[in-house]
Amino acid sequence: MDKSFECPYWALTVDDVYDIAKSIGAEVEKLLDNYGKESVEGLVPKTVKVLELLEHFAARNRAVLEVAGAEHELLRAFGNPHAQPPPPPPRKSAAPEDEEAASASFTAATGNMSRSEIRDLELKEQKWRRKAEDLQIQLKHLREENQQLLNQVSCSLSKEDSTLQKEREIMLKLKGIVDKQRDEIRAQGQEIAIKTKEVEALQEQLDRFMKMNSDLRHKQSIAQAQVTSASETKANLEADLEERQKEIARLRKRLEEEINKQESGKMEEPRNGKNEIDLTDKMVIDLKDPNRPCFTKQEVKQILIERNELKANLFLVQEELSYYQREILNDERYPGFLMEAFRSAIKRQRKKIKAKMLGIPEEQCSSDDEQRETIFTDSGLDCTDSGSSESRIQNLFGILFRRNSGKPASPPQPSAGSWEIITPEEATNSQKTESESSK
Repeated sequence: MDKSFECPYWALTVDDVYDIAKSIGAEVEKLLDNYGKESVEGLVPKTVKVLELLEHFAARNRAVLEVAGAEHELLRAFGNPHAQPPPPPPRKSAAPEDEEAASASFTAATGNMSRSEIRDLELKEQKWRRKAEDLQIQLKHLREENQQLLNQVSCSLSKEDSTLQKEREIMLKLKGIVDKQRDEIRAQGQEIAIKTKEVEALQEQLDRFMKMNSDLRHKQSIAQAQVTSASETKANLEADLEERQKEIARLRKRLEEEINKQESGKMEEPRNGKNEIDLTDKMVIDLKDPNRPCFTKQEVKQILIERNELKANLFLVQEELSYYQREILNDERYPGFLMEAFRSAIKRQRKKIKAKMLGIPEEQCSSDDEQRETIFTDSGLDCTDSGSSESRIQNLFGILFRRNSGKPASPPQPSAGSWEIITPEEATNSQKTESESSK
């Protein structure tokens, strides 16, 4: 603890008061640093006021002590050298009484002194008074300086308080701006994460579409190759058919010539001639009959085998296409306009394939067939043969589809199913039946 706090009140000086004020100021600064201005806002003015009062008390106490000291010196000088110094006054109000007592004792003591001694005492008293006046002037100057310092300190404190207040306001504004920007950044981060997930989902969907498109292209190329092969086979069959028709026409012409020769020979032979044609185990064919047999058994078997193979390949392709179509229809992620585009593209492709298979222009394909053969029906039936018009193959092999020999070849009826294959044995039985009926 500071020594100024340990001295008694009657020995307290102005310097001690300043030391006390300095210590209190240091503690106040600690409070300001730790707890802010609000913690000492009401304490500082009261403390300053108490220190000012203590300063005045110390100044008056010093003056009283000086007067008491001068009185003691006077008493010692005028005949009482062993006089003890008076005790310090207990209160500040005792200073005027001490001065009066000192004046009275001075007047009583000077009654028995000479003029030179009195003059010396007066000079000393004047000197002491001048010294007291100088001290009072210095004390006044010190008070003024102290007041100026206090004013400066208060101004500096007020300026620091205003600066701190402004800085605090600026910091609060900056904190609000930073919090707002942090919230915006967090919201934008969440939005970016959502957009990233959407982009990833779209990318996955695009990959699936591309993979499905490549699969469909592959299947389409396979189907196109099969259709091309079937078209080539059909062209070869048509060429063979034309050659056979030419051969039949040539044989027919030759047969007519032979018949004419035989008729002319019969007219020349006698009626009882024995050179007759043996028709045992022979089949008589009317050359004018349009439904007469035109192909051998082996040729019909080969044609039927090729037809069955083509129908089997077509059935497999249609089943696989129907499976992928059902997958596409069951997937709800595909939009409607994409399904419409698939539907229209597949209709055009089917129309083109049908036109190539039938050997007719695409404009002549029936719209009813397209409605019945649409790929997006859920009936699950193969419509390869059902509802289609009579093809050229059926016209060429109408004998196989004819039920009654006496009736002309009629257009084939729609088959009951999509997987109706005529085996070679059935074709052989059909030929036998037709041969017997022709006999």
